[in-house]
Amino acid sequence: MRWISGLCVLAATAVHADTEKKVQQQATKLQQTLGSAIAGTQSKDYDVALSKIKQLRSELDQWSESIAAVKSAADAPPVPEAVVEPPAESVPFSVNSTHVPAKCARKSVEGATMKVHYVGKLVSTGKIFASSFHTGSQPFRFTLGGDEVIGAWNQGLGDMCEGERRRLMVPWHMGYGEKGTKGVPPYSDLQYDFELVELSLPKIPKKKSGKAKAEL
Repeated sequence: MRWISGLCVLAATAVHADTEKKVQQQATKLQQTLGSAIAGTQSKDYDVALSKIKQLRSELDQWSESIAAVKSAADAPPVPEAVVEPPAESVPFSVNSTHVPAKCARKSVEGATMKVHYVGKLVSTGKIFASSFHTGSQPFRFTLGGDEVIGAWNQGLGDMCEGERRRLMVPWHMGYGEKGTKGVPPYSDLQYDFELVELSLPKIPKKKSGKAKAEL
């Protein structure tokens, strides 16, 4: 029975994953049939032995056909992926303040630490792909003008008051581009709704006092 086991191992490594289970089941059945044939000869029940050998030949033919079929499928050249084309039209970049508080003591500038709640949606379907509310309702923190976020955030969230809410419409080339990202297909226009929860302005270093030393 060792030759059957060896063929089983070879088949399991050569066939495609989707059809491997079927080939392994056929191999197991072959082992069982061969075992019955051997048991028939040992018990001198030759009719049973001959019947199992005949069955074994039929099962071997079926097993061979299955392996040949999956090998042919595995050897076939892969089907090329469809090329995704950019849309004929894209939304223009826009910034719209949907709520501005009555008092605004300070506004965001480059280098400021921003804590925002936000929801990001695909313009094409309205599906939410990202949200600060998916992280236990904790605001998302980033530095305005840094590389932690896409450029559209840095461009659209400047000069913003604490408590202000804005909607950004972001064309695909200012978002995740031709490659996309998790939850965002290639060439996707995006809509972001923001609320600036907390703002910390960058510290300006103090100028050193005292007169400059005279040149020697």
